[in-house]
Amino acid sequence: MTYQISEDTKKRTSKCSYNFECLNNEIFDTCCIDKEISGGLFVKKICNQKFCNYFLYFGSRHICICPTRVEIYRRHNI
Repeated sequence: MTYQISEDTKKRTSKCSYNFECLNNEIFDTCCIDKEISGGLFVKKICNQKFCNYFLYFGSRHICICPTRVEIYRRHNI
């Protein structure tokens, strides 16, 4: 499945290391989300072990602040 996001979100995701591969879940395994927080997402399970500019460590938790991933979560609950 291919996900659609707004052009504004694409512009705000200026540090994407993967050329928006997450928009196609057949080729990119996105992280599983626990819940949304202000400005990001708590990650439940890390699926992609590569370096990501939008991935932060918060104590024993992990946070994704990628605008594209946040929009995918909001639009598709994935």
